[in-house]
Amino acid sequence: MRPLLSFLVLMVPVFAAELTKGERDQAMSHLHATRKQVLDLMAPLSDEQLKYKTAPERWSILECAEHITETELMLRGLIQKVAASAKADDAKREARKAANAANLEKMQKQMTDRSQRASAPGEIQPKGRFASKDAVVTAFKQRRDETIRWVESTPEDLRGKFFKMGPSEADLYEMIFVISAHSERHLLQMKEVMAASGFPKK
Repeated sequence: MRPLLSFLVLMVPVFAAELTKGERDQAMSHLHATRKQVLDLMAPLSDEQLKYKTAPERWSILECAEHITETELMLRGLIQKVAASAKADDAKREARKAANAANLEKMQKQMTDRSQRASAPGEIQPKGRFASKDAVVTAFKQRRDETIRWVESTPEDLRGKFFKMGPSEADLYEMIFVISAHSERHLLQMKEVMAASGFPKK
């Protein structure tokens, strides 16, 4: 009976699918790249430069960094919650994976389109949570590193589970790229601040 049982177990289809090494590497590469871009931009800036605003209602570079850091925690938490509780959709997984490159490119363009203004929810609005560059840099590094470690090791079926984003939908793997593309969006905003005529020289 034991050989027959083993054969039957092998014949049972296994639909849950972990990320492939290529998928993990692609996601981690983007997370690492945008992490470096944020840190490299902020590294040489003084406190005066970090806190400079082009207008009272506009965000400073320090506030952009705070928003990126808080959003990282919020989005990763949502992804992990859905990954742990949602049921995988096998048919949608395969259809989504087939359009992977086009989906990621479209999402990245949407996220980094600064002509389309967006309002952040109150819980991720800048509120002065970090008083200095060192504080926000430390928090950003820690949260991004936690995201990277999770992507590297999670056994969850991120391609088969989905998250509603307003009228659209993304699989959880694509949501990882939302985190890094969100960093890119606000990197552009930081560069806009630095290009302003009143930006402090040092």
